[in-house]
Amino acid sequence: MKRIVLLRHASAKNDKFTQENDHEKPLDSIGERESINLSNWLKNIYLDLDLIISSDAKRATQTSELVFKPLGKTFEKNSSFYLCSYEEILQTIRKLNDKFNSVAIVGHEPSISDTLRALVGSSRPDLEKILNTAYQPCTMTFVYFNVNNWNSLNEKDGILEEYLTPEIINMKNEKN
Repeated sequence: MKRIVLLRHASAKNDKFTQENDHEKPLDSIGERESINLSNWLKNIYLDLDLIISSDAKRATQTSELVFKPLGKTFEKNSSFYLCSYEEILQTIRKLNDKFNSVAIVGHEPSISDTLRALVGSSRPDLEKILNTAYQPCTMTFVYFNVNNWNSLNEKDGILEEYLTPEIINMKNEKN
């Protein structure tokens, strides 16, 4: 059994940034808060990740640091995850070492939601409509695969088990 956790970077500053300097766009205060809230929830559920791969864009690496560093996790930066297609993400997934069973990918829209649609063949009934929506910033999904080797993963092999927006995370944190 393999698991992919897809995370869109948290909310970023939009003012004074153009297409030329978009790569350097940092998180805004909302994005920082949502990342910390997500990290706190992940601490409570004891999420075990073998590998975390993040886009090298500033807002993605800041999200990765705020979410995963408090969990004692490090992450790899992948420059190809910035302005990529879902095919590039799938290609990276298929090349993963099979010793990794649970991998997080931190990226951008539209490639993260496109990757989700490409991977998921079934889901919990309450999550079916999610496949037709774009990811909000700092949204995380969990997709499971009944495979032993990453290179044998095909499109639509995944089962969507969880879709967590910042609002859902806030509700879950309030319960704890």
